[in-house]
Amino acid sequence: MRTELPFRLDLVEFLADHRLQFLTPLLQLFTFLGELEGYILIIVLLYAAYDKKLAIRLAVLTLVTMSVNHALKTMIRNPRPFIGDGSYKQRWAVSAERAADLATEYSTPSGHAMAGASFYTYLYGVTANRYARAAFVACILLTGFSRPYLGVHYGEDVLIGWVLGLALALLAVRYGASLERRWSRVAYATQVASLVATSLGIWLVTRAVSDWSTTDPPSAFVSYAGLLTGILAGQPLEASMVNFDPKAGGPSSKLLRYVLCVAVVLGTLEILGRLFAMIAVSSSPLGHLLRYLRYSAAGFIGIFVAPLLFVRLRLVSNPAYPRAPS
Repeated sequence: MRTELPFRLDLVEFLADHRLQFLTPLLQLFTFLGELEGYILIIVLLYAAYDKKLAIRLAVLTLVTMSVNHALKTMIRNPRPFIGDGSYKQRWAVSAERAADLATEYSTPSGHAMAGASFYTYLYGVTANRYARAAFVACILLTGFSRPYLGVHYGEDVLIGWVLGLALALLAVRYGASLERRWSRVAYATQVASLVATSLGIWLVTRAVSDWSTTDPPSAFVSYAGLLTGILAGQPLEASMVNFDPKAGGPSSKLLRYVLCVAVVLGTLEILGRLFAMIAVSSSPLGHLLRYLRYSAAGFIGIFVAPLLFVRLRLVSNPAYPRAPS
């Protein structure tokens, strides 16, 4: 049973009635960048061409933040604006396909605001350049503001999301390195088993909170957990078997590495998505398992298999990986 919180709908209505033609596409862009696919594009760029360690830390932080957000939404169960009167199709400035997905999800707190605050606050904390820091603050504000502007969140959702995302980022800045060292001392098989067991446990809890509904599945969390599992399972193998230097090579090599990595990640998601859709309904338990495997494969391939291709295609040289005979 949904519990509608007494949040202010008048602000969302005001924004919906006063959208500006030039501003809407810009905020739709920030909304996209605040979604899983947007973060994949940014993190892959960092991973393939700038700083692997930073990219992986951001990926873990963002996926943990999104998972926490999903759990909170499932427990709070506050419907999105305009759901009650059924006018969301007319009031939301999103595509019809996206509206159909969002209408099945809860509102509080805003995942975009929470993940954006977490992601860009962490970057702010590890960056000294004041212009970059100003850009990160702008990204937090614009990503959060885009949600009530597009009509899909209350202002309160955004404020709560900002506070929680900021808190998680500060915890990551303060304790992330220590947790990373402890995690690295855990046996690889134990790491993978822990990731799978934790994902299963949280899935069971969110399913139970949703009264085991098949129309209200925690499918978003399944994606986040799967991607996180694949990334953390692939990272130790890449470090020991490839260990490529993302700063090596010129702009053309870095661009090609970026395009290749994005292609294999998104290609894996697309191919497995089409294949698994023929096997099970996405809202079924089997569908959730296949979704978890799909995103795990995408994360593993992006972190480990793509670097192998970098070396094979001579987009980066690496003594840790045996070269093919000339």
